[in-house]
Amino acid sequence: MFATGRIALMNDHTSVPDPELERQGRRLGRPGWWFLALAAFIALPGVVLIIFTQGWAHTIGIVLVVLAGPPAIVAAGLLPASLVARWAARHRSFA
Repeated sequence: MFATGRIALMNDHTSVPDPELERQGRRLGRPGWWFLALAAFIALPGVVLIIFTQGWAHTIGIVLVVLAGPPAIVAAGLLPASLVARWAARHRSFA
């Protein structure tokens, strides 16, 4: 009825040959999406201020966009790393 050993591992709910790499990819992806959401949450009001205002409000918009940069950079590192780990877990070629 139930398979044992390596076959059971591959037939549970995933067919990933390397489940450890898959878990690592998921661990990298979760905070990556949160950092991306944080960057968007900070940057969107800044972009609106830059487009529609002048004077000090325009300057505050620039500051908000600059403050959104570090979380965006962290997300830009975590999300591709997550994709690469999950792709490698399936033993597929990159080229």
